[in-house]
Amino acid sequence: MRAFRNTILAMLAVLLIITSSTAIYAENPSEPLKAAFVRSGDLWMKAGNNERQLTRGVYILNPKWSYDGQWIAYSKGENEQELWLLQVQTGQSHLVAQEGGRSFQWQPNRNSLAFLTSSQLNWIDSDELAKPKKIAEDIGNFSWYPDGSGFLVSTEAKLLDNGWTPIRIVKIPLTAIADPNRFETLYVLPKQSDDFFAVATSIFKWSANGRWIAFLAKPTASLSADGNTLCVLSADGSVFKTIDQMVNNEQWYEWASKDETLGFIEGIGREATTNKHLKVMRFPAGKSVSYTPKGYVEHSFTWRGLRDIVTSRSKEAEWSIDPAKRQFPYLVNVKLKSHQEKQLTQPSDTYGDFNPISLPSHQLAWIRSNRSYSNVVVTGPLSKKAETWIENIDLGANYYEQRNWNTVLSFYIRK
Repeated sequence: MRAFRNTILAMLAVLLIITSSTAIYAENPSEPLKAAFVRSGDLWMKAGNNERQLTRGVYILNPKWSYDGQWIAYSKGENEQELWLLQVQTGQSHLVAQEGGRSFQWQPNRNSLAFLTSSQLNWIDSDELAKPKKIAEDIGNFSWYPDGSGFLVSTEAKLLDNGWTPIRIVKIPLTAIADPNRFETLYVLPKQSDDFFAVATSIFKWSANGRWIAFLAKPTASLSADGNTLCVLSADGSVFKTIDQMVNNEQWYEWASKDETLGFIEGIGREATTNKHLKVMRFPAGKSVSYTPKGYVEHSFTWRGLRDIVTSRSKEAEWSIDPAKRQFPYLVNVKLKSHQEKQLTQPSDTYGDFNPISLPSHQLAWIRSNRSYSNVVVTGPLSKKAETWIENIDLGANYYEQRNWNTVLSFYIRK
């Protein structure tokens, strides 16, 4: 009888291992789910069930994977100043720039990294780490083109006696780097008025079909904390639209993975506990539709195909300086066509479910945190079972309860 009992227990243990592994593989078992994350200030990575510490005794933020998963770029230092590259296979780190850690992006189809130092845009190839190249000066912000052929940049606005200089949005092909004569102005933002004021832009995000570009037009810093203009520009520069007002949060507007539909969290005021509503707008002729019930606010969202969005939601409440009095969010699946909603996790007084992330093979990940201790939770493919995959990651950057978990977590998702 004891032998039979031991056999049953062994079978159950094997079943538990098999069940657990479903939550940590991407599209097939040969490609385990992979993420870089920050724990106690150091950079770690996890692939499948295997964790690996990559740095020791330094202060790391903003890990970002190269397109093929062979490199991780990150910023080092509490002020996010230094830009470093780490080769995953060897574990060796390389200093790229003393002042490049606040704004950097990988090329979408190659192991090349672009970064801003002050207002100068540069790029470096992983095969030539000692040879960074200058692209352009007087740059406010930038993004790669989706095919990696060049950059879309915004120029720096300057304050003159008669007001601010206009912001130009400029195309810079890789073949024309450091040659301003070959740069092409795509659009010039409107001059300052009662309806529009911008001295900078956010990064640029393309619709899946490449026809539209979304970005934030940002006023001066104190004003930008509370309100910015979400804009959409056609890829040929012929159509410019101001869409809505929202806070300075680049994670709060995202295109669907197909089509030309934009989701965003609208609402002025820096406090994330009030006046933050999920809206969706289809281009070119659609009107924005709100999906947030009265009395609630959204904290972040992720697209689930074209028909669903998963959002991190809480009850609306006036701002409190006491974190214990702020509502914790929970996850809700929103069906866009029918407006039907389904709670995926339950509201709690002791923890919140933040930052939903869509992963391959219908998986969903998010952060479960009590604002002191945070874990990464992942669902298994095609199942509702959720399991803790990574324990004890550092807290994401927090600004009036706007939590940016990208500063401490980055999943590698093959394009």
